[in-house]
Amino acid sequence: MSNSPYIIDITIENFQQVILEGSMQQPVLIDFWAEWCAPCKQLLPILTKLAEEYQGQFILAKVNIEEQQELAAQFQVRSVPTVMLVSQGQLVDQFNGAKPESEVRAFLEPHLTNPVDQIKEQIAQLIGAEQLDQALMLLQQVVSQLPEDYELQIQMARVLLQKGQAADAKAVLENLPETEKGRPEVKGLMSGLNFAERAPSAEQLAAVADRDDSEARYLKALDALVKADYDRAIDLLMAIMREDRSYDEGVAHKTLLEVFTLLGESNPLVVQSRRKLFTLMY
Repeated sequence: MSNSPYIIDITIENFQQVILEGSMQQPVLIDFWAEWCAPCKQLLPILTKLAEEYQGQFILAKVNIEEQQELAAQFQVRSVPTVMLVSQGQLVDQFNGAKPESEVRAFLEPHLTNPVDQIKEQIAQLIGAEQLDQALMLLQQVVSQLPEDYELQIQMARVLLQKGQAADAKAVLENLPETEKGRPEVKGLMSGLNFAERAPSAEQLAAVADRDDSEARYLKALDALVKADYDRAIDLLMAIMREDRSYDEGVAHKTLLEVFTLLGESNPLVVQSRRKLFTLMY
């Protein structure tokens, strides 16, 4: 019996819990084997190694066909080793006989999800739902565990900027290796830091409070960006694009593109605003 949490000996008693219910959480690789089977003994160390390496991306469920004849019959096992992959309660793939590690790995990988990719997808969903506090908390946790995943650090800088924490975002971006600072999204975020530097003073805002010209709209848009009020900022910049596109050498258009880079192309606000901008431009 294995002490690994990723390797489980299957009996009729735990079959439903481990294989049927367990496969709803992660794939379960069932290894039907027997003591007298030489190919089984060749294959098992490979399966064990991969189960440990993948750290729970799949569960290795071992079924001794002599001790669990009812299960072997249920799965119509006619030779050993027989290996079956169950996911979401369904048999999705299988093979018979011993195979080298490279072939077993190739068999498994299309059915496995990288946990880092899962976390990135979760972060993207939180950002899309504008749950920025939760997204930042998750980013901080995973960045501390994966310090060389620079995409996560860039995403964290973007979220910090969206929350109006420009100084923290700048620290993250400046800590990136020089090779990463040349990426277009990093340059865009660095431009986003300039919003804070370009933001109008309280006196400037007071002076244009009752005005509705392009200069007033632009200063108000910068103020909204610093406060992370992106809806208002985009509305003001779009108004300039509609009525005075050439204002200050097209600064409204340039600023809109900076905002889109800051928020990320998957952000629903960006998707919607790009459609409006396209209509205005063409």
